[in-house]
Amino acid sequence: MSVDVDAGALACSDSTLVVTSRLSADALDMMLQQRTATCVQALLDVVFALPPAARSESGGVGVLVDLPPRIAQIPRALPPPPPAGTALTRWEQFAKAKGIVKKKKTRRVFDETTNKLKVRYGFDEKRDRSAVPDDWLIEVKNSPAAPAAATGADDDAYAIRAREKSARISKNKAQQRRNMLENPRSGLTPKEARAIHLKEQIKDTRKSTASIGKFDKKVAGEENVKFKRPKRKFDDVTGDAGQERAKVAKIVEKVNKVANPEGGVIATKAVAQVAQQKRSAQTKKHLVKGSHAARKNKR
Repeated sequence: MSVDVDAGALACSDSTLVVTSRLSADALDMMLQQRTATCVQALLDVVFALPPAARSESGGVGVLVDLPPRIAQIPRALPPPPPAGTALTRWEQFAKAKGIVKKKKTRRVFDETTNKLKVRYGFDEKRDRSAVPDDWLIEVKNSPAAPAAATGADDDAYAIRAREKSARISKNKAQQRRNMLENPRSGLTPKEARAIHLKEQIKDTRKSTASIGKFDKKVAGEENVKFKRPKRKFDDVTGDAGQERAKVAKIVEKVNKVANPEGGVIATKAVAQVAQQKRSAQTKKHLVKGSHAARKNKR
C-alpha cells in the first residue's frame, strides 16, 4: 500500500489500484474497510508525532499541536475574494469617479420658527406637512415641440409628475437590487446574480397587470409565486346603529356640500320637499275616502 498523509489538511489517501471486477461485493467491502483503517492509523501516527504546542488549562481537551502547511491544494467552491479595497460596487465606483464623499446627517435639526431642536423625520419633525409645497405650481409648455400630454390635452401636469416619480422609484429599486447582487462581497457569481435579478424583474412585470400575472404566459423555468393582496374589509351586518347613522350623516353632508357649497340647508328645497310631502298625504287621504264611498254605494 502506498499511503500519502497530509497532516496540514488532516487527510490521507491510498493510490493503490483496485480491480473491482475480480472481487465480490463482500470481499470488496472488507478490503475497503481494511484500507480505511490503515489510512486513519497512518494519519493519527503522524499527528501524534508532532511536537506539542500547548496544553489546555482545564485538562479536558488534551495536548494541542500546530499543524504543518498543507500539501494538497483543495479547489474552492467559489472564486477567491479580491484583495481588500479593490472590490468596489457600482455606486462606490461612481462616487469615486465623481468625488462624492458620504456625510452622516445628524438626527436632530434646529427649527428657526420655534428655536428648538426637532427630529429630521418622524413625529414632531421640522418639516410642516400641512404647509403648501414649494413645487405646487407646474409650468406647462405650449411650444409646438411639446408632447400632447405635457400641454394638458390628455392629462394634467400633476398626474404626469406622479407617474414619472413612480417610474423613477421603480427604476431606482431595480438598479439597487442589481447592484447588491453584483457586489463582489455578496459571494455570488455573475451568472447567479443575473439569474436572481432576472427573476425579480419577471415578478415586477407580473405585478403590473390587473390580475397580477394570473393569465400571462409563463417563461420556461419561472417559479410559481403567490402575491398577497390586501384583504377587503366588510362591515358587520349586525353592527352598531350609531355608527350606521354617523356614516349616513357623513354621506348626506358630502352631498349637501356639493349642492350647496356655502354650507347649511337650502331653504327653498327644504320648503318644497315639505310642501310636496303634504300634498302627497292629502291626495292619499282623498283616495282612501273615495274608495270607502264607492264600497258603500255598491252595497
